[in-house]
Amino acid sequence: MIWNQQVETLSRTEMTAWQAYKLTKIIERVYEKSFLYQIRMKECGLLPENITNLDDLKKLPVTTKQDIAANYPYGLLTMPVSGVAYIHKTLEAQDHFAVSYTRNDLAMWSELMSRILVAGGVNMTSVFQWVGTAKENAPSLGVHFGIQQIGSTLLSDSRSSMLAQIHLIEDFGITSIFSAASHLLQLAQEAGMNGYKPAELPLQNIFCDSNLVSQSQGEKIQQIYGKKPIQVYGMYDIWGMGIAGECHCDAGLHVQEDCFYPEILHPVSGQVLPIGEIGELVLTSLTLEAMPLLRFTTGMLCSLDDSPCACGRTLIRIRKETEKNDLYPCGQRW
Repeated sequence: MIWNQQVETLSRTEMTAWQAYKLTKIIERVYEKSFLYQIRMKECGLLPENITNLDDLKKLPVTTKQDIAANYPYGLLTMPVSGVAYIHKTLEAQDHFAVSYTRNDLAMWSELMSRILVAGGVNMTSVFQWVGTAKENAPSLGVHFGIQQIGSTLLSDSRSSMLAQIHLIEDFGITSIFSAASHLLQLAQEAGMNGYKPAELPLQNIFCDSNLVSQSQGEKIQQIYGKKPIQVYGMYDIWGMGIAGECHCDAGLHVQEDCFYPEILHPVSGQVLPIGEIGELVLTSLTLEAMPLLRFTTGMLCSLDDSPCACGRTLIRIRKETEKNDLYPCGQRW
């Protein structure tokens, strides 16, 4: 099942044209309203009219988490604070980060998560729960809003014991669960110790944060629960979940291209790499209103795949690769 047939099956030509149009609007917005990007574009000798297509993006420098920290708390806003509906604030290694969202931005996250959850098997009859520790699973408004938009039943998160969580799955007939891979494996171990068989629980769809699941963990979950975990990609401290997600074809994570334009850059030289080559994923937000970011460096090492997917979606896909240090041991960035 596909949640948004029109967008998720758009032809490559139509998607590229749509992205280019959105990019020109975002460039105009940040040049006029963002002090950081106005300064950087002027330093590069660029005006908005110099960025007219997706290929022109490479003329711009990348944006890093350090840039977000340096502009804490409101330096990257492109509107008055009165237009902001939600602010996500985090602290990491003494650096403060604040990412702002308008009501339209939050509505976008609902749409993106609806697409990904439906691709993973969630529907109106599903009973859904997000579980795990606060450290592993920071609250995600997008996931919760997405479930509500689909019309599924949402059970509140539980901070109870593993055994109590198993009872909740049975008592409420939870069919879909989102958790860290490590938590799911601990849950399975607890189930086995108490006479339960994880594969016999009512779970039909298992979702995991792609940042917190290794290949071996995914294989173990599939073996124990009898269900392949569907990976969802996002960045809790920057954009939340919903940037990309798997379908059931095991062909990579579909990028929500109408909202995020992906590039793959060589981690050392910063050169834009062609489809299929491994490098660092860099994303440009095409629709965010409060705090759009251009060419944000994610730190994820991957390649892109634009070949047809059996599910019918035409969205380009992320294929995660080995750790960056395996391929670029110097750890140097351009």
